[in-house]
Amino acid sequence: MNRILFFILWYCISFTASSQYEPGAINYGLVATKSFGFVNEIGAGVRLEYAKNCYTTFLGEYNRSFSVGREEDIEGYNELGLSVNLILFNWYPTTITAGIGYIGNDSSIFETIEEEAFLAFRTGNFNHGSQIKLRALHQVSIPVHIFAELNIKSLGRRYDTFLIGFSYDFDAE
Repeated sequence: MNRILFFILWYCISFTASSQYEPGAINYGLVATKSFGFVNEIGAGVRLEYAKNCYTTFLGEYNRSFSVGREEDIEGYNELGLSVNLILFNWYPTTITAGIGYIGNDSSIFETIEEEAFLAFRTGNFNHGSQIKLRALHQVSIPVHIFAELNIKSLGRRYDTFLIGFSYDFDAE
């Protein structure tokens, strides 16, 4: 029984130890976003990902939100984020990661809901907060990954987003 348990444990650890990217990889990505705040608010963005090692990925991202198909426009806003993601589960070629990071935006709507926000503040015309990321990443080929990501932000439910996108590693072989 101990040998079977050891084999199962070793097998699970070997899957968990597999990487989401090669160490030192720099990936560039494009995303489409859907905000939970308003029905007609969507967005687009770019991101840069750096994999320090097999388990840790640092992300820098820029997103722009805007409204579509409404008579009255919802004010769009720019958003900047920095975060770190770690592997939760890895079933090659699919990896589930989670992360935490900083998020900031220039939305003027935040001024009216600032009291309801958790762990967020405003400096001038810029809002600062934190975010929790949950991402499913799938390797389509060596340089291309597609992903779906849920971002929960301390700025309030209005700023929570769901993203889909892809990333590309120009240096992959």
